[in-house]
Amino acid sequence: MQISIAVPYDERRLRQTLTFALRPQVRAARIGGLFALVLGTLLILLDPALPLPYLTVIIGLFMIFGVEPFNVSRSMRMQARAIRDGRHITLDDEWLTVTYPLAESRYRWAGLDTVIETPETWYAMFGRVQAIAIPKAEMTDAQRAEFAAFLTRLPATRLTQPTA
Repeated sequence: MQISIAVPYDERRLRQTLTFALRPQVRAARIGGLFALVLGTLLILLDPALPLPYLTVIIGLFMIFGVEPFNVSRSMRMQARAIRDGRHITLDDEWLTVTYPLAESRYRWAGLDTVIETPETWYAMFGRVQAIAIPKAEMTDAQRAEFAAFLTRLPATRLTQPTA
């Protein structure tokens, strides 16, 4: 397999990738927020005069609804300027190579944990939060078919659909 694609910078796509990569932390924050919300509500019902339960409810609501946009926005600001020039992805039988004008990253397929397929993108997961987005839109139909067939041949890789 030898697939080479140019991927222009797309802020929407970067936000999607960051949202995807941050999902384990967001899920944990939402569970904690739900706990804080329930606890705060119970404490308000027991004694509405105390101020701490109201603060607990506000913190719980932020953890449920505000952590994800806050973290994605923060992560967007932390990205290097070099990525705004777009990237070039090369996929071969041994490596996934991502090349920016000022940087390059290479990943051996042997280190791949899982691939999560969405309608728009394959996310190659090297660890729990290291997601390399491989967009389908920049590939031809033949390249998509070739890459999908390659993924099924990888011995230790799980090809999954995303969970909500």
